[in-house]
Amino acid sequence: MSVNAVNRVKYASPLKKCARRHYPYLVLFPGLAAAFLLLQITEIPLTPKSLAVSFGEFAVHETFHGKPAPAIITRSEERRYRTMLREGAKEGPNFAGHFTIIQWGCGTNCWQAAMVDANTGKIYPLPSTRQRRIDYFESDWLHFRLDSRLLIICMNCREWLIWNCDQHYFVWNGTAFDEVQREPGDDPHGH
Repeated sequence: MSVNAVNRVKYASPLKKCARRHYPYLVLFPGLAAAFLLLQITEIPLTPKSLAVSFGEFAVHETFHGKPAPAIITRSEERRYRTMLREGAKEGPNFAGHFTIIQWGCGTNCWQAAMVDANTGKIYPLPSTRQRRIDYFESDWLHFRLDSRLLIICMNCREWLIWNCDQHYFVWNGTAFDEVQREPGDDPHGH
C-alpha cells in the first residue's frame, strides 16, 4: 500500500464514522426546513372568514329611548347585589337594543354581571361557560354592543387577561341565550 493510500484510509475512517453517526440529522434537517418554508409561503388562515362571528350578523335595528325601568329585585341572589343592579339599570341600554348589561368586580380577576330589561326591569343572569356555576351572577370578560344580540364571553385568559382566551359566543333569542358554535376570532378583545 502506498503512503497516500494509507493516509486516505487513516483520515477517511473517522469521517465515515462521523457521517454515519449524524446521517439522520443531515436528512432530517432539510426536510424540516422545507416544511417550515412551505408553511411560511402558503399562509393558511386559522379561521375561515365564513366561520368568524360578527356583531353585524345579529344586528338589532330598534333601540330603546326614554327612561329605563328600575330593576325588579325578586331572588335572594338579586337582593345580595341590589345596589349594583339598581344603579346599573339607571344607566340605560347597552345590549340588544333595550337591555343593560351590568358588570361589577368581586376581587382579583373576578367579575360578576347581570342583564336588566330597560322596558320591564326584569333581571336575567348571563350564560355560564363553566361546568359548575359558583355564583348566580358569575361572569368573565364580556364583549357586547347596543346594536347587536351577540354576547362574547372570554374566559381562561392567560397573559395579563388579554390574550389566548377561550371564546364563547351567545345570541339573545328574546327569552334566553343560545350558544353559537363558531371558530374564535384572532383577537378576543378586539371585537
